[in-house]
Amino acid sequence: MLRAAPASDYPVDADCTTRTPPASTARSGRGILTTLARLRRRYERWEEARLDRRYGIETGGIHDDLQAFGARGEHYALAYGYEGVKPAMFRAIVRASGVVPGEFACVDFGSGKGRALVLGAECGFRRVIGVELAPGLHEIALRNAAAFRARRPCAPPIELHCGDAAGFELPAGDLLLFFFNPFGEVVLRKVLGNLERALAAAPRRAIVAYRNPVHADVFDDLAFLRPLARNRSFHLYAAARDS
Repeated sequence: MLRAAPASDYPVDADCTTRTPPASTARSGRGILTTLARLRRRYERWEEARLDRRYGIETGGIHDDLQAFGARGEHYALAYGYEGVKPAMFRAIVRASGVVPGEFACVDFGSGKGRALVLGAECGFRRVIGVELAPGLHEIALRNAAAFRARRPCAPPIELHCGDAAGFELPAGDLLLFFFNPFGEVVLRKVLGNLERALAAAPRRAIVAYRNPVHADVFDDLAFLRPLARNRSFHLYAAARDS
């Protein structure tokens, strides 16, 4: 949350007896910010649509009812809905992580329709792997992956797994794990516990990217993860090499 600037942070005009900006200035500032936010949202929608058009895929929409897509099992009630990550945001996360994509596998937990997987393949990750609980979303991702592959046959392969993230076995090699707030604390702790055990058995580099960090305390509580970057949009963590 942004801290509101105290009154003393405003410059004092020599002809003004108050530190508060004039109401007209405040209204003008709010209007500019509103316009900029509207333009940014419009550009983001255009960029998302352009990605889908480029590859003949369909990754848009917000789907809160995963049961309607066939989600079942022990943890389905703890899974959150699908919304594709914004392309610019995903690329910003990869840049901030400092990884060389060709040296890492990218695993997206709660991969939905596969937008992050397509973006990961565009970035050139060694492997791109999605884990999705809802069979209906998984089927859409399969079609999207095939369409992407037809247009980018030399891109890294996209691997898709339909099942509970808590039971997914992590692949060998260096990892970037991507979470767009896909599920609640219970499942997060299980997935991160699996990561800790996997790194203890086979130490390697691992970066964890958490978009929309609602449950950041789960990550912060783990001794084997150290923070790399924190902002309102995402948190990044690196696993200790001696895990």
